[in-house]
Amino acid sequence: MDYLPVFICAAAAIVVRPAAAQDPETPHQIIVTGTRFQTPLDQAGRSITVLTAEEIELRQHRTVFDALSTVPGVQIIRSGGAGALATVSLRGLPSGQTLVVQDGVVLNNPSSFANSFNFADLDTAGIERIEVLRGAQSTLYGSDAIGGVINIVTKDGRDGFGGDVFAEGGSFAAFRGAASLYGGNDRASGRLTLSGITTRGFSAADEANGNSEDDGSDNFSISTKARFEPMENLVFDAVVRYQDSKNEFDGFAGVPVDGDEIGETNEFSVAAFATHKAFGGALENRLSITYLRNDRLNLSNGAASFDALGTRISYEYQSTLKPAEWISVIAGAEYDKQESTVTVGFGGNQEIETVSGFGLIQFRPVSFATVNAGIRHDASSDFSNETTFSVSAAVDIPITDAILRGSFAEGFRAPTAGELGFNRNLFAEFSDGWDIGIEQSLLDGRARLSATYFDHRIDDLIAFDLAAFTFVNIQEFSTRGVEIALDAAMTDWLTVSASYTFTDAINLSTRTAAGNQPDDRINFELALRPADRLTLSLGASYNGEEADGAQTLDSFVLVNVRAAYALTDGIELFARVENATDADYQDNFGYGTAPASAFGGVKARF
Repeated sequence: MDYLPVFICAAAAIVVRPAAAQDPETPHQIIVTGTRFQTPLDQAGRSITVLTAEEIELRQHRTVFDALSTVPGVQIIRSGGAGALATVSLRGLPSGQTLVVQDGVVLNNPSSFANSFNFADLDTAGIERIEVLRGAQSTLYGSDAIGGVINIVTKDGRDGFGGDVFAEGGSFAAFRGAASLYGGNDRASGRLTLSGITTRGFSAADEANGNSEDDGSDNFSISTKARFEPMENLVFDAVVRYQDSKNEFDGFAGVPVDGDEIGETNEFSVAAFATHKAFGGALENRLSITYLRNDRLNLSNGAASFDALGTRISYEYQSTLKPAEWISVIAGAEYDKQESTVTVGFGGNQEIETVSGFGLIQFRPVSFATVNAGIRHDASSDFSNETTFSVSAAVDIPITDAILRGSFAEGFRAPTAGELGFNRNLFAEFSDGWDIGIEQSLLDGRARLSATYFDHRIDDLIAFDLAAFTFVNIQEFSTRGVEIALDAAMTDWLTVSASYTFTDAINLSTRTAAGNQPDDRINFELALRPADRLTLSLGASYNGEEADGAQTLDSFVLVNVRAAYALTDGIELFARVENATDADYQDNFGYGTAPASAFGGVKARF
């Protein structure tokens, strides 16, 4: 397919997007950590988008999947309103191939059949930034990262004592609130965040099909983050997160229909890290232990219809050597154990142990080029051993103020414990893919235009065969496309943002388009500050036609408008209208979506 017209049309249609607020005089301001190296964003050869806390607050995103919906190459798939299953796919690949990491803890649920993560109740409260790494990242993280990695970093308390609180309410009898308390300095710090939401909701099964029962949701979460540096070269870090959620959802009889279904989930994660530096910081050794527990129970008419307990424990050692300013080397090993226990429903009890070793190198052979390469070997108790390789580079093009980026990466996804419960003969998926892109600075550094082409192929994709009622390895899956974005701060009071994604995702075994993956997606954001204390913003998105099984879902446009007014330096009022044009649409066949709805609230900082 000829992509030149796509590039031309998209570039002409796209306006600008507020840079994760990069100052032209401090181009290395944004440091990404999801690559395992602490790397300035403009030196990263991989395709990465960073969402900052400032952007999330400006756009009043309630959940992480709301925030991710504005990122190029990201598609959100939901099964109703608040609390309903929400998964994220990258570059047209299934959601189980997106690895989700928060503060070093992998959140993917070992008891879910695709090992995917449910974003439904992951609140944005307390989040410092979200890094979206597109393309296979198996050399960095092992299995489940074929599509990419979403790396979430929460705030800490190193900026001194303080706190913040907010409360909002609105349509569907919704109430949401959060509070954080933090304090500390470079030697010792801590942060505690509590958040929750309750809503009456609307029917998960589309009301247009005669369904009228509201499906509500309740969610509460608590997280804490602590850091202690007893001496100059030794640091201890710890994070804890607990979430309790309950949501009503509808049954399925060929299409979603009203039903008395309830889902209850308890999720707990904890991690501890010890980092030691020697030789003036040239050598860094890091030990970590992370633990995740996800306990789910589904009730149908008051009786248990499904339950699953998934746990994951991981031990990792990583050594980083920096013999010179222009080179860094990482070597490490990891032991990972996943367990899935199902007592009601399908899947049974399964266990997977994996031992991994990895090596990574980053170097700048010349001042205008950064190269990364890596290799990883994973040996598992339940699938064949896999070795993956990756390489990426970023090159500053002289005179033009442009950056050329490119990467090639192999990836794999092992069968999950839940999938092995259906078919013990499954074997790992394997993929290879590449991308190449260019980023051009404009308007004296106040704007940056980027365009990326990607091509990805997967062999032995794991999919569910409904006729045989089991998981099987199909042969091939292919996805390719274009991602374009233009970011700018036009003036001190005007920022604009837009992105365009074209995705051609095909199951080559059946010659059918991938489900819930539109060919075209456009996102646009505008922010105005007409007065010192007033901020107005508008978000609009276009979702093209998409296949969903035998159905074709129509394209749709969503518009959100928001306003915030600072009464004082520490108190702010805010309001927003979601789906302001009251668009009637489906993004998952048979499931309802929210009509025009309004929310408002207050936040305070001290």
